[in-house]
Amino acid sequence: MLKKQFRLRKKYQFNYVYRVGQSCHGKYMLLVYTKSKNKNIKIGISASKKIGGAIIRNRARRLLRAAISPYLDGLNPNFNLIIVAKQSIVGEKLNVVKQDLENILKKAELL
Repeated sequence: MLKKQFRLRKKYQFNYVYRVGQSCHGKYMLLVYTKSKNKNIKIGISASKKIGGAIIRNRARRLLRAAISPYLDGLNPNFNLIIVAKQSIVGEKLNVVKQDLENILKKAELL
């Protein structure tokens, strides 16, 4: 579970990142990011109904939270991120998702 200080919580925060942010695609997820005025990084995790039912969406969000947690200390501060799960994440293992996330973060120059 992400600590409160690292979470995007409000709908207007998500809307701002989607409207202003840049995106990077990976095999299992989409990363949308933008600069922020906050001193530490804020992360939101999303999985749409296109992925599947509630159990599958919750598992996808859990995988993404577990994948991002080792990188929290190494990420550039002053950014807001949204990680959106793709359909291909269903049934994947944590180490594969973590590797894909690392590639995306490097491509976006956030690591």
